Amino acid sequence: MSLKKRSCSRLSLTDLMEKWRKCKKGHFAVYTREGRRFVLPLNYLKHPIFQVLLEMAEEEFGSTICGPLQVPCDGGLMDHI
Repeated sequence: MSLKKRSCSRLSLTDLMEKWRKCKKGHFAVYTREGRRFVLPLNYLKHPIFQVLLEMAEEEFGSTICGPLQVPCDGGLMDHI
């Protein structure tokens, strides 16, 4: 059995830290299919609808993340949530 390595674009530490600074403390960022960015409070992770979105994201994109967290929905649904 061979394991395939995923290639990830590498960010410098400075670039990565700059991305993290864009989120408020106690928040996290997710991206929709079309690339819209949403900054959400951490307590949304406990919301049943968002938990289903995360399960769908794992099924569609896998559990190994090479880049930003992406959810399989459009911006309209994220606006509603």
